Amino acid sequence: MDRTIMHIDMDAFFAAVEVRDNPDLAGKPLIIGALPSERGVVSTCSYEAREFGVRSAMSIKEAYRRCPHGIYMHPSMEKYKTASQHVHKIWSDYTDICEYISLDEGFLDITGTTHSFGSPSDIANEIKRRTMEQVGLTCSIGVGYSMMSAKLASEEKKPNGYFEIPTPQDLKNLIIDRNVRTIYGVGAKTAERLQEVGITTVRQIYENPQGVIALLGNQGRQIIELAEGVDKRKVTPYSEVKSIGTEQTFQQDTTDFEYMKDVLLVNAQKLILNYSRIANKFVSMFATT
Repeated sequence: MDRTIMHIDMDAFFAAVEVRDNPDLAGKPLIIGALPSERGVVSTCSYEAREFGVRSAMSIKEAYRRCPHGIYMHPSMEKYKTASQHVHKIWSDYTDICEYISLDEGFLDITGTTHSFGSPSDIANEIKRRTMEQVGLTCSIGVGYSMMSAKLASEEKKPNGYFEIPTPQDLKNLIIDRNVRTIYGVGAKTAERLQEVGITTVRQIYENPQGVIALLGNQGRQIIELAEGVDKRKVTPYSEVKSIGTEQTFQQDTTDFEYMKDVLLVNAQKLILNYSRIANKFVSMFATT
């Protein structure tokens, strides 16, 4: 069945929430994560900071080297979670098939609801309007026939954009000369392996599919399918939790194994608590259905 999938991505979410709550930060390079004097990584940053090459997951030391005049802040997770709950509530008003990837990102299958709410662009404009009016934030929205096409579409006109990729041929035309990492599931290591046999762009995958399969086997076949625009994944409202984790960055090097054992114990207790919360959430969910 033909599907209509929407991908919504909040624009520079953590930084945008901080700017919303403190307008004096507007237009400035804002980096959320650790402070320059600390160890840590960038959680997210404003578009002004990105102009200096700052990116998510970059070390704070490197971010500071590139943008020493930036404003550095610790994240305010409770504030971000509250904003996330508000935007997720807006999204769920348009379909009950929502898959939340993170606090600020999600897929919506609107195949069966366009007859009630209008065209995909009508739904997108309504979500954008309500998100700004009710939460004070902007988002970028992509619409496609599959999850991969919707995700690529949402990235095409950021920030505060809208784009559609309605057919596999439209997707192929868009990505043919882009890096192989454009394809869902192709990370840095896979890209490096493909580069070893002279494949760096999607076009080169089309030109040498047997080489991709010889190199990567079943993974190569999946990459070829996705490059051809074939993505059979479905938006899954209640995804199985694959893993939970916690971490702590030491601000100074240490060889104190007793101290590290204590930190490990604390993190293990956090994991147990998080697992318990997830289990209780699902128990409550099924108890009310």
